[in-house]
Amino acid sequence: MKLKKRSYYYIEGKDSSNPSQLKFIKREIDCEDTFEDELIMLAFPMGLLKEISSVLTQFNLRDDAEYFYSECREVVSVPEKHVNEKGEGKLTFQSYFHKFPDSVQHFFDDAIVVVVLHPQPGTGEESKGDYNMLGYIHVNLIDFKDATGQIHPGYYYNILRLSEREVNGEAIYRRKRIFTTLFNVLHDLTDLNDIHFAYSSMGRENQAINDAVRMNVERHGKFADIVTMRNNTHVNLLYGSGSAAKKMIDISTDRDALREYYSMIKDLRGPLLFNQIHSEEKFFAMTDRILSSSPTSRIYMMPDAKGNFAAAGFFINWGDYLHLKLQNPKGIFKVIDALHLTDKLLYPTLLVEGNDATRQLAKGAAYRYLNDHNVKLTVMNAISADPHFEVKKSLIHDPFVYFVIYDRPEIYHAMKEHSKDEAGNVRLFIDTPML
Repeated sequence: MKLKKRSYYYIEGKDSSNPSQLKFIKREIDCEDTFEDELIMLAFPMGLLKEISSVLTQFNLRDDAEYFYSECREVVSVPEKHVNEKGEGKLTFQSYFHKFPDSVQHFFDDAIVVVVLHPQPGTGEESKGDYNMLGYIHVNLIDFKDATGQIHPGYYYNILRLSEREVNGEAIYRRKRIFTTLFNVLHDLTDLNDIHFAYSSMGRENQAINDAVRMNVERHGKFADIVTMRNNTHVNLLYGSGSAAKKMIDISTDRDALREYYSMIKDLRGPLLFNQIHSEEKFFAMTDRILSSSPTSRIYMMPDAKGNFAAAGFFINWGDYLHLKLQNPKGIFKVIDALHLTDKLLYPTLLVEGNDATRQLAKGAAYRYLNDHNVKLTVMNAISADPHFEVKKSLIHDPFVYFVIYDRPEIYHAMKEHSKDEAGNVRLFIDTPML
């Protein structure tokens, strides 16, 4: 395949010597997309979303921030299709963030936003610099410890979306291999910033997509791996327990209790592949950020007979940030959609301690969020080696895969071995606050 040359702009931030200007570099990359027109691709710190007009002006683009945000909302709400190459799968949904960019900025504190823009022709001064947004993704900077205690920087990709815009009934951006060009930008970012490990949830296992990503990865001299997981959905009206809810204790503001909670998290998740909460400082940075932006997200414990920890977990109310809409639901999801159950979702994460107490904690939280905040569904993700797999399991479920990209095979395979449970199953850190 003949490759074409494209460029993207990597913006480091404002120029310290001239704050009215941005400090950026132009990076040339090889691309295999079949799109005929020019593309303007930008990669910039998430903090600049609030000052996006200055970014757009720098590249002679329409500097209307609200227009940019509307384009972001349109692309980000493109359906995330969890189907395989045969079209099989129950769950396809659209994410609608309540307020952009505020709602997307609270989950990770250090991220790069990558956007792909298609400049549009204009005849008047008012249309100068018009564009359509083709692609949007967050490149979240994480770091994690390996078995030797060495810290490695890495990337976690999320909210990866491509436009489904149509002109005269034709999807003008789909089937143009724009996805591979976006991934080429991501590959170059890892090279530029000396990142050797990246991973992302890729939805339901789709062999065609997996093969395409793997070929793209190998073309760049890197390696790819897949880790499977299961997405479980519980209906709170059926799942919740009022008696369990009465026993829960809110420890969200109890620093001493939270330190004890973190110690249990560290014991349980310390060996996991890509565990990014490897210090108390990182734990508090994440929980404080979400608790301050989501008044209904809380950290609860279930006490034992002596008042000690029997179980604990962080319960994130995604309803404070977004709502989901199912697209062409199948099976039980038709009922869920008809009852508008997906408007708000509860996402329990960082669950610790025994299965019986953890099950009661999750049921109590489901009851409380249904009755106090009208949250009708609880979503829990589990890997096969999850000690709480049976707790999280639901009749309503969908298989997911995580795609891992790396270029340090010896280190990666050593980390995989360290992460394995007694049965030899790889345990991946999936407790990120937003998929």
